[in-house]
Amino acid sequence: MIKELKVNFYRMLRTKSFYVILILLVLGALFAAVELKFCADDPLGFFESIKETLDESVETEEDRQSFQIIFNSIDQLAQMNSLSGVVRMTLCSELVCFLQSIFVALFVAGEFKSRYHINHYSLNTHPAHVVFMEWLSLISTIVIVELLCYGATLGLSVALCNSFRFDDAAEMLKIGGLMMGVIIASATFAFMIAYLRKAAPLAIVLSSLFTFGVFDIVFTITSIWVDWTKYLALSSIVTTLGTLSLSMWEVLGAAIAVIIYTALFLGVTLFVASKRDPY
Repeated sequence: MIKELKVNFYRMLRTKSFYVILILLVLGALFAAVELKFCADDPLGFFESIKETLDESVETEEDRQSFQIIFNSIDQLAQMNSLSGVVRMTLCSELVCFLQSIFVALFVAGEFKSRYHINHYSLNTHPAHVVFMEWLSLISTIVIVELLCYGATLGLSVALCNSFRFDDAAEMLKIGGLMMGVIIASATFAFMIAYLRKAAPLAIVLSSLFTFGVFDIVFTITSIWVDWTKYLALSSIVTTLGTLSLSMWEVLGAAIAVIIYTALFLGVTLFVASKRDPY
């Protein structure tokens, strides 16, 4: 098992797509740290000038209520200099999920072109085992890369910000763990499509629809009558995690939905792998 993981990691490190995605994610992490500095400390006085302008425009209590959403948003941005704030700036984005899905789709498609699977099958290795180890290697790589990006953003934010709060570790673990689950579910979806089609284009296209919430329209509509289906809309979960704090029941519902998605996508892939003619 360990040997197979090492082989898969070595093959990933030899792909151009890995380094391209890694560079994009690291640049995004560094940009997030700079953005967090401007949001938390407001060195240019941009947000303060907005609040002063709005305050001057307020004449009645109704005006105050209409501008309250903007005031709350500014206050939330000012509190981003924390452990959970770094998670929101680094991980809570559909683009992160999509970039990881592209990496997965390109890698799986490349494995078929190189006949890696067939070479493994010739060693009398069960196809489902080969596919599972490949999925595990990809997911492990994604988790490591995201942790590195988080560490880069955290270190630079601590260095840049005038003050930094370390008192919300529990919130950081809640948001980070749930968002990592969403990323894994999105990557597993791309893995499933790329393996079924033995190619990357369709996997990338469908992953974009899945990640950016096109498929979630169905669950948004059905949630009007069946409330719990809203947790199946992953893009809504990402958006909510990026701005608001979730209750314990909301976190539990979203976590169950992520587990269902991941188990379903991986289960379909392993079932097809066990039934498909490897040659």
